[in-house]
Amino acid sequence: MTEPVAEPVETSVAVTAAEAVQADKLKKDKDKKKKKKEQNRGVETMFRVTYSNHISLSRLADTKTSMLIGINGGIISVMIGLVTRSKTVSWNFYPVLVLLAGCLVSLAFAVAAVRPRIGRSQIAVDDVVNNTGNLLFFAQFTSMSLQDFQESIHALRKDPKLLYDHLARQLYHMGESLNRKYRYLQIAYSVFFVGIAFATILFAFVYFSGGLSV
Repeated sequence: MTEPVAEPVETSVAVTAAEAVQADKLKKDKDKKKKKKEQNRGVETMFRVTYSNHISLSRLADTKTSMLIGINGGIISVMIGLVTRSKTVSWNFYPVLVLLAGCLVSLAFAVAAVRPRIGRSQIAVDDVVNNTGNLLFFAQFTSMSLQDFQESIHALRKDPKLLYDHLARQLYHMGESLNRKYRYLQIAYSVFFVGIAFATILFAFVYFSGGLSV
């Protein structure tokens, strides 16, 4: 009766080493996929939070602008009524005219802050694929046909880098619009406060001077 031949020790060691290398490779691939997934999640969270902050700031600016437009409009209406009722112009009306001018300038900047400015331009599928257009802005993608728009969306879905570039470009344009809105709003509030302060000083001067006529 023949006895079984034992496998060489070298073969067993080689098989074990190969399995270890394979397991290590699988672990590294798994770690890479996990790390990439976490990075993508971080980028998506960044875009989501930043977009939300921009929208909140835009709503806040619109609220402040609406309030300023209402205040200026009311003051201008009252001041015009006071001026038109008088047949003569005296020192008493100089503060009124200063306040009226300040409110009018402030109102102009407030309206400029909320006035829509849409840069319409035509884009094609090639522009989206070549990363030159902004598919996420309605003023641009509405120039495309529905078929081209869907084809462009499919192109973005297939290329994450292209998608992130379009998201970043849209975020930049939102920031530009928000910066312009707040800049005009800051000027409008500054002019309003300066006009109120200057008119108050003139009112005090007219009051203590006895309201001398010209």
